[in-house]
Amino acid sequence: MCIRDRYQRRVRGNFNMPSMEPMPNPNELSRDHALYMAKLAEHAERYEDMVKYMRRIVSLVKSANDLSVEERNLLSVGYKNCMSVRRTAFRTTQSRYEQDTSDEKVEQAKLDELYIQYIREEVFGLIKEVSEEVVYPYVQELAKDDKLTEEQSEVLVFFKKMEGDYNRYGAEITSGDKRGSYKDAAQQAYQEANKFSENLASTNPISLGLSLNFSVFYYEICDMKPEATSLAQNAFESAIDHLDTLEDEEYKDSTLIMQLLKDNLTLWNTPEQESDDIQVEDCEQ
Repeated sequence: MCIRDRYQRRVRGNFNMPSMEPMPNPNELSRDHALYMAKLAEHAERYEDMVKYMRRIVSLVKSANDLSVEERNLLSVGYKNCMSVRRTAFRTTQSRYEQDTSDEKVEQAKLDELYIQYIREEVFGLIKEVSEEVVYPYVQELAKDDKLTEEQSEVLVFFKKMEGDYNRYGAEITSGDKRGSYKDAAQQAYQEANKFSENLASTNPISLGLSLNFSVFYYEICDMKPEATSLAQNAFESAIDHLDTLEDEEYKDSTLIMQLLKDNLTLWNTPEQESDDIQVEDCEQ
C-alpha cells in the first residue's frame, strides 16, 4: 500500500478536536463558570479549549435565542480562530507546493500534497461541526416562526451567516463537485440570512457583516462581480443615511464594517493589474 493510500484511509473519518478534555472539564461546569473559562481560554489564545467551554454553554440552553450577545460572540470568536489558523496553514502549504512543483522538486511536492489534504480534512471537520452541531440544532425551530421579533431575526442572521461563511471556506480550498457542494450550501445559507435580515435596520452590524461577507462570496467564489458590487454598494448607501440614529457602541461597530465595504468597493473598481496584491476583506464575526 502506497503512502497516499495509507494516509487517505486514516483521514477519511470526521475531524475532531483533540480528545483530551481541558481542565476543569467543560461538562462539569455551570453556565457562569463555563463562560469564565471560555474567556480565560481566549486570553490564553487556546481557541480549541474556548470552543469546548462555549459548547458547554450551548448544551445548557434550549435554542440559540437563549444565548446572550456576549456568549454568541464568544462562540463565534472561538470557532473563527480555530478556522483562521487552518486557512492560513492551507494557503502557506499550498504556496510551498506550487513552488516545489515549479522547481521540479518531486518528492517534496508529494509530501506537500499530503499535508495539504490533512489540513483540508481538518477544515472539512470544522465546517461539519459548525453546520450540524451549532447552527442546525439551535436555529431550526426558531426559523419556523412566522412572526419573528427583531432579536430573533438577528440571532438567525448571525448563525446563518456563520454557516455561509464556513461553507465558503470549504469552497475556497476545493475543486470540482466538492467545491460545488460547498458553494451551494454557502449560497443557500447566505440567502436565508439575507431574508431574515429584512427585519433588521440597515445599520445593524450583523446585517452589515452579512452584506460584506455575502458580497465577498459573490466576488471570490461565484465570480459574480457585478452582483458583489451591487450588494456591497446598496448596503453601504442604505446604512450611511441612518448613522445618526445609532448609539456610540453600535456606531463604532457599524462604521468599521462600512469601511470594509468601502475598501472592497474601491478594490473592485480598481484596474486588475493594480489590485493583484490587495486582500479582499470580510467580517471576522
